[in-house]
Amino acid sequence: MAKCFSVPGTRLGLLGRNQDRLVNVSDSCKKKGAETVISLIDVRNREELRSWLTEFDDRYPVDLVIANAGIMSTASGTNPVESIDAIAEVFDTNFAGVLSTIHPVLERMWSRKNGSIAIISSLSAYRGIPLFPAYSASKAALKSYFEAIRPACASANVFVSIICPGFINTPMNDPDSSKSFLQMDVSEAARIIRQGIEKKAPLIVFPYSHILGLRLLQLLPERMVDRILYKIFLDRQRNL
Repeated sequence: MAKCFSVPGTRLGLLGRNQDRLVNVSDSCKKKGAETVISLIDVRNREELRSWLTEFDDRYPVDLVIANAGIMSTASGTNPVESIDAIAEVFDTNFAGVLSTIHPVLERMWSRKNGSIAIISSLSAYRGIPLFPAYSASKAALKSYFEAIRPACASANVFVSIICPGFINTPMNDPDSSKSFLQMDVSEAARIIRQGIEKKAPLIVFPYSHILGLRLLQLLPERMVDRILYKIFLDRQRNL
């Protein structure tokens, strides 16, 4: 989800693996009055990432870091288990990559007793999705990890926001586009995320229709929920 919501005078460090997308986001932010520094870095490259982040923080002490690394592998109805290599790649990006982004900056925020952290988890952190088991598990791990460190961070005046969106109309979800899944417009999603971060909300969960659906599922027997989700997502896969 590439959306800039900077304010004039903001200095932004933008990291990613796609040059064109980075430049597009940078241009969007500059039009809103921000200064940007961009760099092509894969979050799986921990040492390069740590070096860049610490050098950036030396020059421009970071007061907000947003970690939005995410890739997805897909299981199938005939083979519901993803390959070990696919699972490892998902976790190395979605979980370890986020930690590698956060930790170098968190250490410095802790010392300064000031800062905010926002990590992008997912509604699938609340319930594993049959088509995306590794993705769901990686997002659940993120949610659990940052819930665990959030109280200690708050004691040092460092605020952690865990963001759990549902389906948003981005290139990652575009091939799976389906009105039945109530995809949210990216601008609306960005607005909700921005407001939550500005309020230092500990948990930002949306859209509300999906939250209601999850709560209703929690009232049903587990085996029934398994069958419902399996049928929904298997039918969805067949229609793609």
